[in-house]
Amino acid sequence: MKKRGMSAVVTTLIIILLVIVAVAIIWVVVKNLLTRGTSQIELAQKCRDVDFTVKKVVPVGRAYTITLSRTSAGENSTGVWIVLSNGIDYSEPEDFGEQFTPLATHTSTITTTNVLNANQIEMTAYFINDKGGEDLCPNSIVEEF
Repeated sequence: MKKRGMSAVVTTLIIILLVIVAVAIIWVVVKNLLTRGTSQIELAQKCRDVDFTVKKVVPVGRAYTITLSRTSAGENSTGVWIVLSNGIDYSEPEDFGEQFTPLATHTSTITTTNVLNANQIEMTAYFINDKGGEDLCPNSIVEEF
């Protein structure tokens, strides 16, 4: 009985198929990295244009009626998460409850359970993404009142 090896053509085809599979796997990984990086850059650019100012804070016990205003920069509608502090204790983050367009001013009441005599407010803007989730801006605005 004769022993036969693989022909050169079959070996070449197998090597070509392995290279194609390897290139496809590498491309998928690189594409995911590029897509993720692009979305982070877009969010950072949107966040850079958003600025809030505290117009008025009226404390009533552990409730605070807060009036915020957004500057004219930026195009998109954005929400804002609020954290109140007295320098020692911090409230749980709470959604302000309004979407701000440029130059918008809104008032909302935030009730805390663990902060008395708050004198500082931390505001973190967020955007609603294509999937309906919140994309938080990486930086916060802190103001004393």
